[in-house]
Amino acid sequence: MKPRKDISMKDIAAKSGCSTATVSRVLNRQGGYSEQTRQRIMSIAEELNYSTGHSDAPRIGILVPDLTNEWFAETVRCLEQKLYEKGIHCFISSTNEDPSRERFCFEGLTFLKASAVISFLGSPELVSLAGSAAFPVLFIDRIPQTPGKFLCLESDNYIGGYMATELLIQKGCQKILFLGRNHQASVIQSRRRGYQDALKDYGFPVNPELILDIEHPDRPYERSRDLICYALKKKIDFDGIFASSDLRASGALQALKQNGLDVPGQVKVIGFDDASVCRQCYPALSSVHQDPEIMAKHAVDLLFRQFQQESRLSEHVVLPVSVVERGTT
Repeated sequence: MKPRKDISMKDIAAKSGCSTATVSRVLNRQGGYSEQTRQRIMSIAEELNYSTGHSDAPRIGILVPDLTNEWFAETVRCLEQKLYEKGIHCFISSTNEDPSRERFCFEGLTFLKASAVISFLGSPELVSLAGSAAFPVLFIDRIPQTPGKFLCLESDNYIGGYMATELLIQKGCQKILFLGRNHQASVIQSRRRGYQDALKDYGFPVNPELILDIEHPDRPYERSRDLICYALKKKIDFDGIFASSDLRASGALQALKQNGLDVPGQVKVIGFDDASVCRQCYPALSSVHQDPEIMAKHAVDLLFRQFQQESRLSEHVVLPVSVVERGTT
């Protein structure tokens, strides 16, 4: 006999006397129920000819700005693996930070009746869409200005920026340049604030001339290299660089080498992410480490806690970071 298309988890919940959340946990093997409850729900599901492969099974959408970025790509890979291990399908969309494409992808996930969305994007329009969505949205890395309404997960970007700048100061740097991006994303702003506060706490001025931002997200290595070459040509004086990503840091390192500057003798450099490019540079690049696998584990745990609740959760989890010192400092 074919599974009935008109039977839903709500029907099983009504007949079993359990909540829909409990039925979902049992059918998707998420734990948090007794063996007696499991047997009752599975028996009713069989009686009603409900298939556990039914369209009510969780489907997770993942929205990412750029899959050529190693940290995004590795975190998404870890997410997909952990969801697969739990028998959950996921749909991955890369938006290239195009607002119209972000809306198109989000609306597509709504049409597919996604159970939840994991978003590495945080534009105001996307946050507005998430606020009215029928499913929960977990924001990773780019946190909305009103995080209390959503599930949010990020590395401690502020402390990472502070620690990176502090290391350069402790190594003797007095004129530290911040290399970032002209973007309002919370991740970039937090790293910038960490840089600024470290300077202030150690008695150094925050010099606007030493805050350089690339204008576009594409080709971060080349754009960062060219921007540092421009700064050197303009005789901007600096002895340290904190770049808000490892690709930007590696571009800065190449510019310094092209201009005959010794690293770390004359200029010290540190990035953020601890991507594989750090170990491919010469000298090897110091960086702030954030762990994609730990990020993915916490993301899946948050979603599964949400699936076990009838009401929408709001939680903001911040994961610790650490400094990995290599040859550029």
